[in-house]
Amino acid sequence: MNRLQSVILGLVLYYLCSISPTFAEVTNHQIFYRQDKRAPLTKIDIVFLGAGKNQEPSSQNGLAEIASKLIWKGIEKRGDIDPLAVLGTELYVFANATSLTISVSTLSENCAESIERVRDFIHNFEFSVSDLEDVKNREVTNYRNDRERYTTNLMRNFALARTKGIKKLRSLKTLKNLSAKDIRQYYDRLLKTEVVFFKVISNRDSTEVAKLLRPIIEGRETRRQAGGFVHSLAPSEANYYFGPSAFVFENYSNLKNVFCYWLIPYGSIGERNYISPMISMTLGRYLYKYFREELGLVYSTVCNYRSSRNIRFLEIYADPQLQNSEELIAKMSDFIRGLPDNPRFWEGIKELRENSNVVYAHVHERLTPQRRLDDEVDRAIYNPATSKGGYDSVTDAEVRAFLEKFFVPENMIMIFVGPKDKIIDILNKHLPEVDIRVHDTKELIE
Repeated sequence: MNRLQSVILGLVLYYLCSISPTFAEVTNHQIFYRQDKRAPLTKIDIVFLGAGKNQEPSSQNGLAEIASKLIWKGIEKRGDIDPLAVLGTELYVFANATSLTISVSTLSENCAESIERVRDFIHNFEFSVSDLEDVKNREVTNYRNDRERYTTNLMRNFALARTKGIKKLRSLKTLKNLSAKDIRQYYDRLLKTEVVFFKVISNRDSTEVAKLLRPIIEGRETRRQAGGFVHSLAPSEANYYFGPSAFVFENYSNLKNVFCYWLIPYGSIGERNYISPMISMTLGRYLYKYFREELGLVYSTVCNYRSSRNIRFLEIYADPQLQNSEELIAKMSDFIRGLPDNPRFWEGIKELRENSNVVYAHVHERLTPQRRLDDEVDRAIYNPATSKGGYDSVTDAEVRAFLEKFFVPENMIMIFVGPKDKIIDILNKHLPEVDIRVHDTKELIE
């Protein structure tokens, strides 16, 4: 495999493990199973679908995360950790965008006893107000640590929240206001969740695993109570043109670089196509070659497609040294606007199509049981749209239409971290039409 194929392979693997397509229904108590006989181990994820962060109201931002950590604290207080450790069992409780998950990893021979203990604490969860305050105080510290690290996720989300109206990732105000009543109401809904399913990797046969999961399923089969979580997420409004915006954050470190991000929103979760990964993979190679190898303006540059809450966007990153920042910012902005008529970009799209069949063959050879399982679950939950022929089915005209619609100044959100006055001078000189917004990093978590 040549260098281009290796680069594309890594990006495709990333894509397969991070897709966020259209919504579908998953059968209640469905078991997604992969057998792995390499070791006598069983891993079971109990997934409460719909109980995740995206389903929280804005007034309760952080609720699912706090609940997951409080459940873990409850397990500790019950004294279950040491007995489970004797059984060779580890537990994890975590919330993601769509779900709350209780993950059980254990020796297969002790699976039944471990599951019985898990079922018992699920149905007998208790906490005190002091437990809640302790968990909230720890989370406040985590929020502040995230801010001190200038976490890119927080800055991306903050910029999109201010321009696209999505919910912030962090909010100290709502976190501090979460009450014991909020947690109890959340947990009551959790027990009534419409769909609970299982992800399993085990050396044991699937029929054996199904029998082992009976304790979790019992009592839920005939109880279809109202008021539980339902997996749903309305598409965002397709309002892309709000004018170019630049969010500037002061960098107080001794680093002599300016960290630059260009965000290009192009849709919501549920609008899946091949065009965004094609652009990402093509630019991933071209940007480095042009801005690093040919112009020498940056240490690194990357193009990825991402999502925050329900917004999907392409992100271009570059990190010029201070003395190169003016030239880089001006040239990158021109580069993005001129992409539809850039012949080298179209050469890269052609190369991508020519190598795609070889790349996908290597991708499927390298998928682990866990990755295959995750991919199957994603397909079942989101029902991704497919297109016969892959990248070959996407025409140059479709790619051009995408670029002409979204790669325009009025759809561009920029984020800069560095010396504030220097960045503002550059923007006023080269991009006078941009709405410049200067923020303190503490606003990321307020």
